[in-house]
Amino acid sequence: MRLHQRRTRRVLAIAGAAVLAATAAACSSGNGGSSGGKVTITEFDYYTGGANAAMNAYNAQFMKAHPNIVVKRTSVPYANLITKILQDASAGDMPNLMLIDNPNVAEVAATGQLVPLDTMPGFTTADYTAGATSECTYQGKHYCYPIGANTIGLFYNKAMLAAAHLSPPTTWAQLQSDAKALTTSARYGIAFDATSDEQSTWQLEPFFWSNGASLTSVNTPAFQQALQLWVNMVKDGSASKSVLSWGQDPDLTQQFLHHKAAMIIDGPWIFPELNAAGWKYNQQYGIAQIPVRQAGQKVITPLGGETMDIGAGGSTAQQKAAWQWIQGMQQPATMTHVTSQMYYLPTKPAVVSQYLKGGPEYTVFAQEIQTARPRTTEYGANYPKVSQAIWTAIQAAITGTAPVNSALQTAQGTISGISKVSG
Repeated sequence: MRLHQRRTRRVLAIAGAAVLAATAAACSSGNGGSSGGKVTITEFDYYTGGANAAMNAYNAQFMKAHPNIVVKRTSVPYANLITKILQDASAGDMPNLMLIDNPNVAEVAATGQLVPLDTMPGFTTADYTAGATSECTYQGKHYCYPIGANTIGLFYNKAMLAAAHLSPPTTWAQLQSDAKALTTSARYGIAFDATSDEQSTWQLEPFFWSNGASLTSVNTPAFQQALQLWVNMVKDGSASKSVLSWGQDPDLTQQFLHHKAAMIIDGPWIFPELNAAGWKYNQQYGIAQIPVRQAGQKVITPLGGETMDIGAGGSTAQQKAAWQWIQGMQQPATMTHVTSQMYYLPTKPAVVSQYLKGGPEYTVFAQEIQTARPRTTEYGANYPKVSQAIWTAIQAAITGTAPVNSALQTAQGTISGISKVSG
């Protein structure tokens, strides 16, 4: 998942343009055109800010290294991109390249309008994190490479925890107790996203997945306990009822920066705003893994990030050019540079180990991504329907229009009628 706000650049010890030029040239394998002419490929994404700059820089260097290929990039607003892609798929008029959110891959692949990458020269899943390649799989075939990965953790105000003589919580009991202890007339102990959209399902997932629950059976004690935890923290005043309308960013970020929340659940996409405010990792703030119900449970967070996919409608020459574009992104130096601009983690563990030397604030996220779960694992292309049933239950339980067990029974009624699509 990605939050779509303006980004500033995190400085790494990399000469970005030079790196992109070198790796783009290294991936050049001929002109890729037909009859000696130029090949034009279209590329759709929804990037803004630093990510926008990264895409423009990569495209420029790729075209310099491949003078017979022209990349025409179109930036579509986030809220509109998947709708446009699905409309294009229905019309059989897909862009040659598209960068889409990972839970949408199965939905688009199900249209038959994506090119499986398995038969592309040099395709491999070796050296990638398991979740990163799993999210690209639909009915046994791989349809994408991830451009980067992210997930969520617990951000906390170090001074506030120190003043209360608290350590970062590792269990739900500690989380609820600490949130209550940190709550004053001027701030809440914790803030999270319980909005009526995918963001709230995404934020609750590590709580119920780590507790052994699944998307298939939400009317179970393991799932009920997770949602009840959120409800309890709102009921006891540790969390504001405004979590029903606070999105991950900028809402939660601003609550944190303005000392209105001592802890928030969020992800690395908020680093630009923390940096701009002069907040430094391990000074003003720290990051901990999402707490589990009982000590010893394994943290399982959702895997976020965008993917690079090839549309099925192009010519052989266009598909070859699109594949060369994707291959260029897989080079370690390019992957490091582009993901740093986008506040992602690289999807190759060997690259991550070097990456963390320049960005230790990513350490917790790197640990969680090792066991992170793609959201489409159970329902494939139908995941968005399941997510809606869950976030509807979250809203009902926190508003008090239904008790937790009743809200989840209603969600279960919806989910039981949704088909699982193998991925």
